[in-house]
Formats: sequence, structure tokens, C-alpha cells
Amino acid sequence: MSRAFLVLDRIQIDNLLDRLFELTGGATVHSLYQHTAYSALGDVAPVLIAVTADSLLAKVFWQEWSATSGIWLESEADEDQVLAHLRSLIHARVEGNTTVFFRSYDPRITALWLMDLPSPERDRLMGPVRLIRLGELQIHQQTGQPAIPYSDKPWLWLTTEQLEHLNTARQPSLARQLIEHAQRYFPKHFNSLDPTALQQWAAGCQASAARNGFSAVDEVLRWARFYLVLGTDFPCGPTHSAYRQLLAEPGVAPRQRLDNLNQALTHQLLTDEDLAR
Repeated sequence: MSRAFLVLDRIQIDNLLDRLFELTGGATVHSLYQHTAYSALGDVAPVLIAVTADSLLAKVFWQEWSATSGIWLESEADEDQVLAHLRSLIHARVEGNTTVFFRSYDPRITALWLMDLPSPERDRLMGPVRLIRLGELQIHQQTGQPAIPYSDKPWLWLTTEQLEHLNTARQPSLARQLIEHAQRYFPKHFNSLDPTALQQWAAGCQASAARNGFSAVDEVLRWARFYLVLGTDFPCGPTHSAYRQLLAEPGVAPRQRLDNLNQALTHQLLTDEDLAR
């Protein structure tokens, strides 16, 4: 018998757990980060919850959350298998053998990620999930596959081309935010740029952040400082070795990694200022 589930983005939905309690009366909510290397990030973890088609939760999902904040899944497998497979998709390896968080539960990314794949590859990625509903769009699995359990070393691999393709899901709105952010905080760098150059800079900044594992809006906005101050080759430039070490440090959460980079850059700027006196 097929059951339906929602995967919801806790970053995108304010007070999500309180909302779910109000809508369901206390149905079980599973954190996708629990029992993983990211369990300490529970406050921002995506969650899985069972849903029925005629419920108040389903109504709110389609009215408020389905466009940007979660996906609807259906499976004939039990909840534990679905949860195990979804946990295995929370991160991926990219070029350079770097591990990054993967927002497979963002409906804009889900569609770009799965729709154009050959059926055998899509079926393997979907595992025990037989159907994903994205509004009027439906992604079906053809053969049925077992769950792939979570491992600290991701089994999922994303090429540079895939990352750039997936990044287009959020480019227009994020580009506007990036440009506004940069013009507000770094006005002298942008007064001479025409609209085309501004769009190119924003696209380059987003792609650079994504390659290094940062895709949330607040993360990309913070990345803009490094991309602007240290150059568009950051963090691959010959003078960026200390920053590359911070980016490669194991067991560090993304926001802490950005904090560490920010502290290093501030220290560098202060040191350079002292030497210039």
C-alpha cells in the first residue's frame, strides 16, 4: 500500500515544528540530520512527516510550501526505508572530492536534478520513492529500487556541470539579492558596472559558492565578501592556501566554516592595514 510523505525545509518555513504540531496534533516528525554527521545542526535540518491527501497538512503544503519549501513523496516501502534513503541524499561529493550539502528537497532543484536523467539512473537515485509530486509535474520511478543507507562518505556524486545546472533553480531571485547586497555594503566596487556586468558577477559568485558547498541564501551572501575582496579565483588563487585549509577542515558545519573564513579574512585585512602604515 502506497503512503505519502512530505520533506520540508526548516530553513524556508518559520517555526516549522510548531506549525506541524498545530496542523497534525503531534504526528511524528523525523529530522534528516539525526543519526548522521550533521546531527548537531538539528535546528536547520529538513524533516520528513507522513501526510494524507485530504488532511489540513496537505492543504497547507500545496497552498504555502510546495513552490519553494518541500516535496511530496509516495512510496510502498515502510517509513524507515524512505527515511534511510533520504538521509543518504543530504550530502554529495563534488569535484576535488569535497563533500557538500545537497538540497534535494528543494522542489526547484528536484525537478532540474531528476527530470532529464535516464530512467535507470533516476530510479537508483529515487530508491524506494515511487513518485514525487511537484505541483502538476510528477516524477515516476519505473523499476523500484532499494533504499541506499546513509554513510559519512556520500555515495552521491555531482559533476561540475550538474552543480551549475542545479544552480539555475535559484539564480534569478538570488542574483537580485546578491547585487543589492553588494551595492549596499561594497558600493565603490559596483558603481561603474553596467547591468550585464552585475548579472555576470552575481552568477559567478553563486557558482563559486555552490562549488564549495554553500547554496543557502545567507551562505551565498556571506560568500560574496570573499569573492569580492579576494578575487573571482577564490579560493583557488596562489595566495588562498590558508582559506583552502579552512574549507577542507573535516567535521565543521557550513556556517562555522564561513565564520572561520570571515575571521581569517578580517585578520588578513587588519594585518595588511598595519603593514601599510
